[in-house]
Amino acid sequence: MPVKNLDNAKIKQQQQQDEAKAKLLAAMKDDDEKALAEAMVEFANGIQEDILEKATAAAQSEFNDQRILTERGARILTSAETKFYNEVIANEGFAGVEELVPATVINRVFDELVRDHALLNAITFVNTTGITQWITKKGDVNPAFWGKLTDAIKEKMDDGFETVNTNLFKLSAFIPVAKAMLDLGPTWLDQYVRTVLAEAMAIALEEAVVNGTGSDQPIGMLKDLDGAVVNGVYPDKAATAITDLSPKTLGEKVMYPLTHDGKRTVPNVLLVVNPADYWARIFPATTVLTQSGTYAYGVLPIPATIIQSVSVPVGKMVAGMGKDYFLGVGSTRQIEVAKELRILEDEDVYVTKQYANGRPLDNNAYQVFDISSIGTDIPTP
Repeated sequence: MPVKNLDNAKIKQQQQQDEAKAKLLAAMKDDDEKALAEAMVEFANGIQEDILEKATAAAQSEFNDQRILTERGARILTSAETKFYNEVIANEGFAGVEELVPATVINRVFDELVRDHALLNAITFVNTTGITQWITKKGDVNPAFWGKLTDAIKEKMDDGFETVNTNLFKLSAFIPVAKAMLDLGPTWLDQYVRTVLAEAMAIALEEAVVNGTGSDQPIGMLKDLDGAVVNGVYPDKAATAITDLSPKTLGEKVMYPLTHDGKRTVPNVLLVVNPADYWARIFPATTVLTQSGTYAYGVLPIPATIIQSVSVPVGKMVAGMGKDYFLGVGSTRQIEVAKELRILEDEDVYVTKQYANGRPLDNNAYQVFDISSIGTDIPTP
């Protein structure tokens, strides 16, 4: 019975975290700063409760060693990290702590973002902390050439690269810290800070990569870079309808346009879809019964990686090569008091800011498709 109750508690906790994630994503899309801050705090509090439970369980275990702590998400801290978190604890919070967050903490957050989130792992995702500009290659221009360096070649080369200001847009993450969290010590406080930053940034960055408007945020894969920009907002690309995933359809409609009329090869393409579409349309169309009597899924006639993202609207699919989306994110490495927020009496709320910019390398980098007619007998929720 206790095992069953524990499982039910875990299921309920996961459901609450999923609901908090959905609320946070909705607040980001609504562009309501107050609702976003409150949703962020609610989301972070769920993580905080989970880590408090893990820490309590570890403390009560007779096997409270580093191996157990590692299994629960904690890690061995560097001397600089230990010093920083001990100062936070002694100060009873981040307020007034002059030390910057150690760069190793920020680096670990970026490592976890790439490791745990398929879309961020697939694109050109760069930790630009300390760097304000990044040079990217534009379109199909070949940066290498034979012969003399003529003026015509110089002009072509100059037009082949673009400087991206990586500190253009601000991404804030709110971190509520309860007094009980400070009592757990540096190791658990580190896990909490990293988890909140990684999870909150993942939701915001994935939404920006797919659906970013360009107004105070990166430009998403769905956007038309050549379209009319209104108040900084780029319009959506027109979606090309496809009704199946046959070799002819995928070859002509998906792969051929991505070669840019034969100017480059496409060794692998990302197919980014909403989870609802994946299970209702893509999964049935890409799952086959093998001769051995077992099912194989993800079977496609082209070299492709299917990625599920809640940021893609239902009924649409984005296709392109991962390397053709650049996202640069850098951290200020500062955690400050969020003076405008005071949710509970026994906890303080802090804010940390990242600066970012991102966009497709050109307007032909990603194609948008209407996949609402793929498959039949789509279940109604």
